[in-house]
Amino acid sequence: MKALVEKLESFNTATKDTVDLLINLFVKTEFKKGWILGDSPWQQTPTLFYISDGLLRGTVEYGQTVYTMWLMENGFLIPGNRFLSNRNGITEIIEFLSDTHAYALNLYRADNIAKDNISLYKMLLEIYEENLIEGRKRELMLRMETAEERINYYKKSNPSIIYKTDKNIFAPYVRMSVRHLDRFKGEK
Repeated sequence: MKALVEKLESFNTATKDTVDLLINLFVKTEFKKGWILGDSPWQQTPTLFYISDGLLRGTVEYGQTVYTMWLMENGFLIPGNRFLSNRNGITEIIEFLSDTHAYALNLYRADNIAKDNISLYKMLLEIYEENLIEGRKRELMLRMETAEERINYYKKSNPSIIYKTDKNIFAPYVRMSVRHLDRFKGEK
């Protein structure tokens, strides 16, 4: 809970009352290695997660190939189950690569409370905005021309994830061969 509180307090839009409110709305949960979240009917409640410790990835299937879209160890996870938009997109599957500790916020419940609390809406918007910025950083990394640039970017921004993630997942994510990744991992 300490990591969640510190994260909430770090937001520009945070007020003591709103942080206290959110702390009471988040529910502690955990996910076991190998569990998945997807777009099935039993997972339709829109939920915002704060991952305090774990390893997970978001994947999409296109054609016959599964692509890793992101990897994370901690932070806010916003599953794409169309809470705000009714548009159909590519279905994202979230796979837990290790046992993961998290906190869950039912967005229907938060929305009802936020109707009378603009500060809560502002904090939720800031969480979504931060998630958007993280996505831009991933896009930047993936647009770098050479594998060396991509892996060096990851070594600076999130070095531990390189060593915690199975090389058969991480190498295609950063657009390099497993053999090439092994060489870079050896150059700590």
